[in-house]
Amino acid sequence: MKPLHGTALLGGAFDPPHSAHIQMAERALALGCDSVVFVPSGNPPHKHCTASFRDRAAMLRAAIGGREHMSVDEIENGDDDVHFSYRTLPRLARKYGDCVFVIGGDSLVDLCRWREPDKVIACMPILAFPRNDRDAAFDAARDHWTGRGARIYADDFVPDALSSTSARYLASMRDYTELMPVVADYVRERGLYSYFTPLADMLAADVEPKTYAHIKRTIVCALALNAECGLREDTDRVFLAAMLHDCAKKICRQPHDGSPCPPDSVGTEVEHQFLGAYLARAKYGIDDEAVIGAIACHCTGKPDMTALDKLIFCADMLEQARDFDGVDDLRKLIRRDFEAGFRACLDRSYRYLVEKGADIYPLTLDAVKYYSA
Repeated sequence: MKPLHGTALLGGAFDPPHSAHIQMAERALALGCDSVVFVPSGNPPHKHCTASFRDRAAMLRAAIGGREHMSVDEIENGDDDVHFSYRTLPRLARKYGDCVFVIGGDSLVDLCRWREPDKVIACMPILAFPRNDRDAAFDAARDHWTGRGARIYADDFVPDALSSTSARYLASMRDYTELMPVVADYVRERGLYSYFTPLADMLAADVEPKTYAHIKRTIVCALALNAECGLREDTDRVFLAAMLHDCAKKICRQPHDGSPCPPDSVGTEVEHQFLGAYLARAKYGIDDEAVIGAIACHCTGKPDMTALDKLIFCADMLEQARDFDGVDDLRKLIRRDFEAGFRACLDRSYRYLVEKGADIYPLTLDAVKYYSA
């Protein structure tokens, strides 16, 4: 492929923008593009934006700051139409001349699900950045679309593994560490992403700081696995199940009424999953049975688990601070094959209990039997 030139177009919801977006823009300039134009989605077909177009554009401009050769184009603002890339890109090409479409690895892998993808690849060359590692799905997508005539530059630069989704949910917990400081200031001042803040404040008062930190890491892991493994679970469900999975940990360490729990779980290491499911409904107001169910088996597992059940079980086990032998292999496996990764996590949990000589809760035995059949 010839060296890149012209205007790099970097589209997305930017809900909110983060430093990886800026890194991609800076890399496009380093590869030869004359300028980078950020194009916030007006009404994207694949997701609902939490922040308004005005706020997302303002956050983008704050993130860009005084960087040269970067700007924001509001071409998709001003109407309620659903905006598809195959329609917007030709308009931008007429406006800016030679252009390059900049996308992340997830977008390249998902391009087959876009509306009129063949028209998208015909518009202009594509600069694609890989995910954490150059994986088989990324390479397969590149080869597929190249075979259909796409001009794809698959760069080796890997942006920081940040997610607007996890940044948005962490902000609802008053954690702005995944946001650029100027964007965090804007989010705080405008009260953006605060829908779940009352629940998060209640939780912070109910659990120990160490547990709360683990909960946040589990949220980030669950949201990342949901996206990277193509599970497509509703992100609010993923967040709520991950946020409340350990909500009863502190209570279980104190004298309490264990009546909502199965009698054989009271006083054991797994009691908090049952009490947590009860509290999620009775105290936190959660009436989604999928969320309640995922909380109620996140320690033990059970036969015939849903995708959300498996996701929370694995995220609790694989979050960033876990450092047991083999955890990195499990993290790699689950990103290649979610089902195989889940089964390996269940097996590792069972073997740990056996080696420790600990009592094994019947649900765990039932789960191991079910998934090894």
